[in-house]
Amino acid sequence: MNAAGVAVLIAALVAGTAPGGQRTGARSSPSVRASVDTQVDVRILSKHRPVRLRLDGPRSLEVVASASTLVVDGRSQPQALRLDSGRWRVRGRGLDRRYEAALSLEARDGELIVVATFALEDYIAAVTASETEVDTPFEALRAQAITARSYVLASGKRHDEARACDLTHCQVLRGEGFARHLLRARDAARSTEGIVLRLPGGAIALAPFHASCGGHTADPVAVFGAPDLSGAAAVPDRCPASPWRAVVPRALVTAAASDATGGPARAEDLLLDRDSSGAIVRVVDRASGRMARGDAFFRALGARAGWDRIRSARFSLTLGGDQALLEGQGHGHGVGLCQAGAALLARQGWTAEQLLAHYFPRALPGKLHDK
Repeated sequence: MNAAGVAVLIAALVAGTAPGGQRTGARSSPSVRASVDTQVDVRILSKHRPVRLRLDGPRSLEVVASASTLVVDGRSQPQALRLDSGRWRVRGRGLDRRYEAALSLEARDGELIVVATFALEDYIAAVTASETEVDTPFEALRAQAITARSYVLASGKRHDEARACDLTHCQVLRGEGFARHLLRARDAARSTEGIVLRLPGGAIALAPFHASCGGHTADPVAVFGAPDLSGAAAVPDRCPASPWRAVVPRALVTAAASDATGGPARAEDLLLDRDSSGAIVRVVDRASGRMARGDAFFRALGARAGWDRIRSARFSLTLGGDQALLEGQGHGHGVGLCQAGAALLARQGWTAEQLLAHYFPRALPGKLHDK
């Protein structure tokens, strides 16, 4: 989960509602309901927009979307296809994935809509493997598993078809990849089974994570707005600086500022306010007085500049002629668990519990059944 996938999280934090419309504030029920959840429905493969898939597992079949008609092994099927839980290999144009899950498929406008239903702990293991590097120390994997479990249970239903998707919008889920890394991720999930982060009031923390903070994590309220449901705080970190730079047209900065502030804005009129981490937390158009959150400006820049060119909200902006130079540090929104920092600290002997206390000082680990 990086900044590109945090828009719904921001809406939840600011409005006090889960992305699916359920309450996540003090009067909310998702964290209570989540304590008995044992399965996670995930919309998979939407980025690939598959039309034809070959599935092998407990049975073998070919599925095709013909307009809004599902065709299974050459025969039209009037309803969604539901396949029992098992070890499935899913192949199509440009993809080859393996999932330990039940599958549901339907056709919509010439595209296959695929939902995988995982046992909770199988999902946490797969996300942990997908969201981390293969050389991540075991204690950092354990911290990642607890963070991912907390996030998915606290976030509510984020899509019409499923609770989550397999992209950075929710939590990355690539299917089974490098076997040894997946085995270690499964061990990490198993060793932390049923453990989540809880806020002082007892709700499961909406615990975010990111690739690299660049040396200092960001304040959740400054980035996402109040109330804070994450349990995170802005803390200095030993994460490498992770420097990046991008040169973009000056007009792109103007357009992104206009998108973020909701009205015409010029790049030269922007005032950038920063928090203690150096991240831009507020953008002010001095000509009109309109303002926007720094994360909204960061996302607007990223949407216009192209995938992963603008890596974080920790950047300087230098204008020159018709170009703009952005030089920054870190990768992602900077709130909560820093994956690069956690890996470094784990190599220095930190345990998962110490890592979580560092990144989430306002939350405590607890079991799902704890109130």
